[in-house]
Amino acid sequence: MRERATAAAAAFAILASTRGAVAQAHAPIDRLAEAWRGLGAAVVVDRPRFLNDDETLAVALPELPDGECTTVVLLGARGLGFHVRLGEGRDDDPNARVPSEAGALSIERCGATLPRRLLVTSDSGRGALETIVARSARPLEPLRSILPERTGGSSPTAPEPGLLPAMPLPERRAELAEMRARRDGATIATRATWASGADGNGAAEEVLDPGCHSFQLFAVDPRTANPSHRNRLDLDAEMRDASGDRILARDRSDAPDARLELCVGETTRVEVGFAGSPPDAPVLVTHGVWPIPDRLPTVWGSDARGRMAHVLLTRHVRSLPGEPVLLAQGGSGTTPVPLSLEAGACYLALVSVVQGASRAVNLRVRISMHDAFDDRGVDENGAVVAFCAGARTSAFAEIEARGTPLLGWGLALYRVASAVWEVTP
Repeated sequence: MRERATAAAAAFAILASTRGAVAQAHAPIDRLAEAWRGLGAAVVVDRPRFLNDDETLAVALPELPDGECTTVVLLGARGLGFHVRLGEGRDDDPNARVPSEAGALSIERCGATLPRRLLVTSDSGRGALETIVARSARPLEPLRSILPERTGGSSPTAPEPGLLPAMPLPERRAELAEMRARRDGATIATRATWASGADGNGAAEEVLDPGCHSFQLFAVDPRTANPSHRNRLDLDAEMRDASGDRILARDRSDAPDARLELCVGETTRVEVGFAGSPPDAPVLVTHGVWPIPDRLPTVWGSDARGRMAHVLLTRHVRSLPGEPVLLAQGGSGTTPVPLSLEAGACYLALVSVVQGASRAVNLRVRISMHDAFDDRGVDENGAVVAFCAGARTSAFAEIEARGTPLLGWGLALYRVASAVWEVTP
C-alpha cells in the first residue's frame, strides 16, 4: 500500500495549487452580443469607460443600420449604482431618468429614436462601464432572460477604508511581478510603456507568438504626488482580437494593477485597452511568456490547443508524458465517456472547450466506488483530473458543460505511469 501511495502521490503532484498563469473570459457583455446576433440584430460593443464617484459621462451611441427597435445596455460591477438621462432631459424628470439595477441598465425603443447621446451619472461606487447597442426589426430578448444574475437587489458598496499610503512606484511593482513570473518558469520580454489619454484610457496593439502570455499593467498612484487624494487607483484592462469583436481576456477586478492572461496556439494579433489610469500618464507593461506543453491534440485546432494549455498551466502541469491514449468530444449538457484503463496505471484527464463559449466545464472520473473530480474547473475553459486505476480496467468520465447551444468540448486522456504497484520505494 505504501508503494502504491508513493507512486500515486507522484502522479498527483502534477496538479499543483491554483496559482495561475493564463485566463480567457466569456463575459456578460459577450453573452448579450451573442444572443442578440443570434436573433438577427446588428450589434456594436462600444469601448469601456471608467465612471468615478459623482461623475457624469456623455456616452455617444454608435452608428448602426436602420431598424425598427434600438436597444442599449450599460453594464458595470453589481455594486456600481448609476442612472442615465436621455439627451438633455432634466434630472428631476422621471421619464428622462432611468436608474440601474444590480449594476445594469437597459433601454429599448421601438418605432421611436433614442437620443444620440446618453448622460450617465454615478450614484454610488466607481468602476468600469461597458456599453452595447443593438438595432433590430423587432424587440429583443430582455436583459433579465439573458443575464438573470443582473436582476434583483444590488450588492452593497464596500465601505471606504479611509486614506491609505501611496503605493510603490510602477517600476518597483513591475520588478516584483517579473520576479514571480520568472520563478514560475516564464521568459520575460522587454517592458513597454503605454500612454493614457486625458480620460485615463489608452490602447495598444500586440502580436503574440504561440504560447501562454501574461501582461501586467502598472499605473502611477495619484497619491504619490498628492497624499490627500481620495480616489484609489483602480486600473482595468481587456484584450480583444484584431477585429475588436471578441474579448479574449479581461481584468475588471477592484485592484490597482491589471493583469491579462491568454494562451494562443498560433501567431495572433490582439488589441489591449485599459481604463482608470491618471490622465496623460505613462502605464508600465510587463510581459511574461510560457511555452505551450508538447503533445496536446491538434485535431480541434489552434484555439483549442491554447485553451488546453491554459488549463494545464493554471494547474502547473508544464509537460505531458506522451501522446494521448484516448480522445473524445461532445457538446452541451452532461455526457458520460467510458474509459479503458491499464490496471495499476495512473492517468491525467484533460477536458477543454473546443467550440463556442461556455459558462462552466466540470470533469468527474468514476472508478468503482471512488470519484476524482474537478468541479470548479479553470475559468470557463476546462478542467483536469489525475487518478490511478488500481486493479480496475475501466472507468467513466463525466463531463458537464454549460454554455451556448453550439458548445463543443474535447477530452484527452494521458497515461502518466504504468504498473504503479511494482514501483519500489
